[in-house]
Amino acid sequence: MGVASAWARLFASPKEAERLDWGRSPLGFTTSDEARSLISRRSVETWLAYGNLRYPQFGLSHEGAALHPNAYTRSMVVGEHRHTGCAHPDRIAAAIEQGATLTLSGVENWDGDVARLCGELGRTLAARVQTTAFLTPPGHFGSMPHRDGTHVFVIQAEGTKRWILYDLPAGEDWDLADPPGEDAVTEEIELRAGEGLYVPLGMGHRALAGPEGSLHLSVMVNPPRLGEVVQAWAAQVQRTFGRHEHLPAGREDRIAALLETLRRIQETPIDLAVLAAAVESTLSIPEPASRLPWPLGSGSDGGVKGAAELLP
Repeated sequence: MGVASAWARLFASPKEAERLDWGRSPLGFTTSDEARSLISRRSVETWLAYGNLRYPQFGLSHEGAALHPNAYTRSMVVGEHRHTGCAHPDRIAAAIEQGATLTLSGVENWDGDVARLCGELGRTLAARVQTTAFLTPPGHFGSMPHRDGTHVFVIQAEGTKRWILYDLPAGEDWDLADPPGEDAVTEEIELRAGEGLYVPLGMGHRALAGPEGSLHLSVMVNPPRLGEVVQAWAAQVQRTFGRHEHLPAGREDRIAALLETLRRIQETPIDLAVLAAAVESTLSIPEPASRLPWPLGSGSDGGVKGAAELLP
């Protein structure tokens, strides 16, 4: 699966994907039918009622201020075990009615279709790909102005949402804790169901739900940072040193020892394939669902379906 094919999972048209200016500018686009069908209000209701979700897989906030989980969770007893932080659908619905935004973090961890999308994108792009769903009531902002440390592809599933985009931070050493200034607005884009938006890493943004409310899925793409490459390289180099090698006691002989250590580091051969594999091993890319180890039935004579028919 090439990069172009990966984008086809999100974009309705390959020509729109060709306009993607990675990391530099936002892009509005039409989403693929597959992407739009990943989430609906009905599926959100089902997850909350029957998905056995527990905080912090979901959360509520009001204009960016988090609500205490005790206000919308409950305890449930399964056998002899009490589970806390379970979703309380009625309390969640009441909070949304009063203006709260519902977030569902890591949808790929419990929904097979979203997991397949994240897995295929992650393997093709060699990047972490995760998702968060946002359900925002009419006329409310889902968050305060902020920046994300990932590239974000917004898939508008239902309703509308007006996105207010701010500036891109200068340089590569900006802080997520520094929000964009209100005077730094660069563009406003309204998304309708079936439309999408690419927000480059670091670009400030917030979004206002339209008169019908809004449900969207954010697909977050996070390629490895150069710092992670350096960490993987350092781990590879470290393995060439003995576990009990030390600098000499006292400062007099340490300069010579440090110079010798640097020489050994410089002469250490680096296996780029091993280095790349070490970096990618940290990505936590969802794997295809495992099949059950024995048949459950033929499935052809009205019996129970076999594992091959149950799993994609």
